[in-house]
Amino acid sequence: MTRMLLSPRERRVAWRLTQVVLIGALAIGALAVRDIVREGADGGGSPFAATTTVPPDNSGSGGIPTTPDPEASTSTSTTTTWAPARSFTLVATGELLVHEYVADRAADYGGVGTWDFRPMFRLVRPILSGADVALCHLETPLSADNSDLAYYPGFRVPFELADAIADAGYDGCSVASNHSLDAGTTGVASTLDHLGRAGVSTVGMAVDAAGDVPATFEADGIPIAHLSYTDLMNGGSLPTEPPRLVPRVDADEILADAAAARTAGAEFVVLSLHWGPEYETAASSRQEELVATLLASPDVDLILGHGTHVPQPVIRQNGRYAVIGLGNFLSNQPGDERRMCSECPAATQDGLIAWFAVGDLSDGSVGVIDAGYVPTWVRRSSTYEIVPLGIDEPADVDPAVLAESARRTAAVVEPGLRRLTIDSFG
Repeated sequence: MTRMLLSPRERRVAWRLTQVVLIGALAIGALAVRDIVREGADGGGSPFAATTTVPPDNSGSGGIPTTPDPEASTSTSTTTTWAPARSFTLVATGELLVHEYVADRAADYGGVGTWDFRPMFRLVRPILSGADVALCHLETPLSADNSDLAYYPGFRVPFELADAIADAGYDGCSVASNHSLDAGTTGVASTLDHLGRAGVSTVGMAVDAAGDVPATFEADGIPIAHLSYTDLMNGGSLPTEPPRLVPRVDADEILADAAAARTAGAEFVVLSLHWGPEYETAASSRQEELVATLLASPDVDLILGHGTHVPQPVIRQNGRYAVIGLGNFLSNQPGDERRMCSECPAATQDGLIAWFAVGDLSDGSVGVIDAGYVPTWVRRSSTYEIVPLGIDEPADVDPAVLAESARRTAAVVEPGLRRLTIDSFG
């Protein structure tokens, strides 16, 4: 995909991100080799071998040399085997929910007759583009030609958003949400067309059987499958007809799809689920039950949740993670004097970038080895920039406001995820 050149400040942040990724990868590799070597001593096989020569121990108590034993005076050789460790980093973000006032600002950036959302991602771009795989969640359908733009409660937003998503460094987007059918089947088609044109993979909508498949990626030789479903739909009940237009949240169907993806070769399977009561920080009983069911399967490795517009807790089960709600990443919530959202709490201005280091595990599977997050906040008063808190904070924004946003998010997602700051990457 086409990406803009980084500014000096962005390069500094990207380099620090690269440093932590490299350090993490080395640590992952060292741990994997250690564990696999231990297994090798128990009889595990591998196509790679190393021979270590160990001199005989001729020391006695206190380290004083003793008389050599003629039968023990020759060196002994120990041969162990291991497989090279593979690893990659994955980041995921919350809702891209383009309200009218977000689009108005993009129109200011773009000039007459066009919309430019790229400046809104400027501060988070180094983090997104620095990951091996970056996943977004697009909640609002894209217009085919911007001749029919519409905003809340039904959305058709400027198609230039697809170009900004690609430029920000995203590799793929989940698109199953309660707004998926706001513009009908034509909205489904135009959303998929524009994201495809921009080079961004999609999952969670399909206009035909050929498109009704997981999005797939590969990082460091590890095949990845991404699936997307919604538990909500505006103006109607699920399932939709035909069901492939927008897949629904059904545990049995999801597990069957995940198993099929595994059979097709995926070693790491990610689910994006649009679910939960809006504006509720606590996980619902349905969310908790679905997490327990889905993470009990060996075919599901990671769950990314969207839909409530506020950050929600993180659950870890069987060594696998479910970030139940990633919050809003770009939106106009909680609104302003032009259109207030009276039910929207302050946390609707908050979100997070979830960060995962994934690699080979000692049991031969692939899984999450390390997990963290960067809290984010939307600068709605002027630029609509997405601010990565603790990484690149604007000097002209009240630090107390940013600190309060970070506190709100930390209270929900920690200790399930550890917070990453610019010092973490240094």
